[in-house]
Parts: sequence; structure tokens; C-alpha cells
Amino acid sequence: MNPSKLTVKKLKPYNPRTLPLVKKFNLLCELNETELTALAQMHENSILLNEQTTFLNQGSHSNKSYIVNRGWAYRYTDLSDGGRQIINFYLPGDIINPLAALTPKTAYSVASITPLELSEFKLEAFINPLITQSRLGLLYGWMLSRLDSIMADQTIRIGRLLAYQRTAHLLLEIFHRLEAVGQTKNNTFSMPISQHFLADTLGLSLVHMNRTLKKLRINNLVHFNADQVVLKDIIKLKKIAEYQPFDLIQTENLLAFLNNKTNPDLKFAYSAA
Repeated sequence: MNPSKLTVKKLKPYNPRTLPLVKKFNLLCELNETELTALAQMHENSILLNEQTTFLNQGSHSNKSYIVNRGWAYRYTDLSDGGRQIINFYLPGDIINPLAALTPKTAYSVASITPLELSEFKLEAFINPLITQSRLGLLYGWMLSRLDSIMADQTIRIGRLLAYQRTAHLLLEIFHRLEAVGQTKNNTFSMPISQHFLADTLGLSLVHMNRTLKKLRINNLVHFNADQVVLKDIIKLKKIAEYQPFDLIQTENLLAFLNNKTNPDLKFAYSAA
């Protein structure tokens, strides 16, 4: 599906404070009314997509960026042998194609996993708020840094970790990303993806993926119930996966800028577990 042909719909006005992107930013600092208004304007043009719909195609051109409001999507590359490599997942509060205006030719494809609600915006329309609202500029830069960290983690997972470690690492990452937007409870979260998706993300065969998930269950580390995942021992999972979110140091620096403190208190969700 060509993104230029997507139907943009005007939905009922959002309460800005309920937006996943705002929740994520509010973990770092409480946004003021001017900042909330600027972010709400980014959400004015909304797109509703069915599940399993490709809306960015590898090699296509698009100058639009998208904010995920509801649902899951994934970024992937098709291979010549008919396989695919899933690069990462887009969850509520994430921005897809964040630098579209600068790099309009996409090197990957993006498709919905579940029914998906996106807000479409052009980066140039956000330039003035970024300039006039300096904290939003810092927060947007932080989001790009987080995307870079997620991509680095994916490289380490596939390149150096064993299947058992890879799976634990990915589950921890998804948990913490959802926790940041208030979509976890009691170490439980919804993960509406099949074992095929996990296998294509972690570079494993479906048989190996199934065995790895079974081992996590047997060892009483993870419990699966339909699309619900329970992390039963986060401390042990972090040790197994060598899970170290080094971006915490960057977050501390950002908090210092935002709050004008020399030694800010770290209150971001990634430090919770």
C-alpha cells in the first residue's frame, strides 16, 4: 500500500495527556500547556489501518512521519530467498520514519501487526515547535537516541547472544517500552505476535524458537497465556540476557538539561526493574 494513498481521518480531539507519546515524555519532565498543544497538533491527522497492512515499502519515497497511537507494527526487510528479517517493532508512543523529510527513500518496509491507529505528520510542520519549545527539541532528540539504542540491542542479540539469551533480552525490551506508556501491570503485558514473528526477529528457525520459549516456561521465568506475557523473574532474566540499558546515562544527562539540575533524580521507567 502506498502511504500517499492512505485515507487520513479527522478523529475526535484527543486529550493530550492520554497520548502515548506524551506519557513517554512526561516520564522525563511534566510538559506545560504550550508543549502539550504542540504535540496535540501533531496528532490531528489520524490513519486507521487493518492488521497485516503494509504502508511503507522498501525503496519507496515518503516525506511523512507517523506516531503510533494504538496497536503494533513492525519494520522488516524481504530477502531474495523469500525470507524476511524483522528489524524492530513499533509500539504505542513510537515514531515511524522520524526523519522522513531528510531521507525520503525508505530502506525498509513497515506493516501493521494488529489494527493500527497512526497520526501522520510532516517533520517540517514540527520544526517551529522544536525551535521555540527547546524542551520538545531535546525530547525528540532523545527519542532518536532511543531508536539508535534499540537498533544496537538488536544487532547484539542476533550477532552475539544465544537463542535463550536473545529471547529473554527481547522480552525485557518490549516490557520496558510498554511500561513507559503505561501498558504493563504486575510484570504482565500484551504481546500480539506469533512465534513466526519472534523467529524472524531473532534469526531463529520456528522449531528453535518453540524450544526456546518452552525452556523459559519450564525454568519458571516466563508464562504465556494467549497473547499475555508474564515475566516471573525479571532480575534473573536480566542476568541471563546480559540486559544493560546503557541509554540510562543519556537519560540522566537529558534530565539535567530539562530540569536544570546538576544531579537530577532518575525517574524513568527503565530503571524500575
